Amino acid sequence: MIIDSAISIIAVSILSVAILDIWQRLSHRVGGLPPTDWAIVGRWLRASIEQRKLFNHPLQAMPAYPNELLIGWMLHYLVGFFYVVLYVILWKTFGILSPTWADGLIFGVLSVAVPWFFFLPAMGAGIMGRKTPQPGTACLSVLAVHSVFGVAIGLLLRWI
Repeated sequence: MIIDSAISIIAVSILSVAILDIWQRLSHRVGGLPPTDWAIVGRWLRASIEQRKLFNHPLQAMPAYPNELLIGWMLHYLVGFFYVVLYVILWKTFGILSPTWADGLIFGVLSVAVPWFFFLPAMGAGIMGRKTPQPGTACLSVLAVHSVFGVAIGLLLRWI
């Protein structure tokens, strides 16, 4: 039973993050919204570990690290895994969520706090992307992909 649950969580994690990525690519093709640059995320992680600080890295001016794109993608899927684990804990332990599209949407909308208030500032884009050329678009783009991600988690947990 525990192994089945672990395999299910891993499967839901991979599939829900893949759905997020597909949505982001479609949004880029249809609406011109730039997808996340996972190389810069990998560069941020390496710089954060080496310099022992999370913020204020001149990421655009820094030379590329070897394998930073792979590192960024791995971090992306690892973070997705932790989101799914949190969803399962909120569902199975606390009964706060259930595996439905509606609860998934609520979870996705609430989960946007992490990129708005941690990852965007850590990447140098400011809180809620205020240092980007189009802060409103950046905020809405992150909200959209996290909403899709949350719905995917809710539906996949129901299905798997």
